[in-house]
Amino acid sequence: MPKETEIGSSQYRFKQTIWTVILNARDKTSPDYQEALNYLIGTYWKPVYFYVRRKNYDVETAKELTQSFFTVFLEKDFLKNVSREKGKFRTFILTALNHFLSKEREQAGAQKRGGGKIILPLEFSRIETSSDSYTFEPTTDETPEKTLNREWSLATLQKSLENLHQELINQSREIYFEVLKAYLTGQQEDQAATYKNIAAQLNLSENDVTNYLHYTRKRYRELIEEEIKKYVLDENELKEEIQELFNAVMKS
Repeated sequence: MPKETEIGSSQYRFKQTIWTVILNARDKTSPDYQEALNYLIGTYWKPVYFYVRRKNYDVETAKELTQSFFTVFLEKDFLKNVSREKGKFRTFILTALNHFLSKEREQAGAQKRGGGKIILPLEFSRIETSSDSYTFEPTTDETPEKTLNREWSLATLQKSLENLHQELINQSREIYFEVLKAYLTGQQEDQAATYKNIAAQLNLSENDVTNYLHYTRKRYRELIEEEIKKYVLDENELKEEIQELFNAVMKS
């Protein structure tokens, strides 16, 4: 699968919560500082970009504003103000982004951007039309906040899918992933016909297709839950976040 950006490699697995990542990302003396920072930016730059687009900025301006936001985010050390007690991290990102956009409007920001400051390698070239993202339709009635939540949800699903793929490769079970991919891309109303087509396509028995799909779908759900657990304090928050993710994706 093509990389969207050099920032935010899916290979970096955090064994603790996202708040551990945040602590590392705001501590420049931490040995995990750069990787933690890359992880956060890699997770949030697309949701930020689409949020800005939904604010009725054109493509090029939205790209500039997204780049500038993360530049200011780093230069002004915004992370020093974040804490677990203040709520969800993406709520913090949203608040910081709205403050940034407000300042940009006040300062007629086009000429203020850039200026030889930090340039982050955010790859925008495929973001509006790539097959692993949705095609952006600025005429819909979706609010910017819903757009950000939806993009965060899609990023979470994508990260979990990449983790599943790598796990199956490590277990020499990549055929399991090929079955899941064929199912996700070729699902029909007639499930039996779908299974039969996958079996013929991959030279497997229909029984193998059924077994492989059962395993990979179950494991995919577990990995989604593991990813979300990084962001929550308890089981109640976990349930709320899973429901929010489900709602965001199903309504897209």
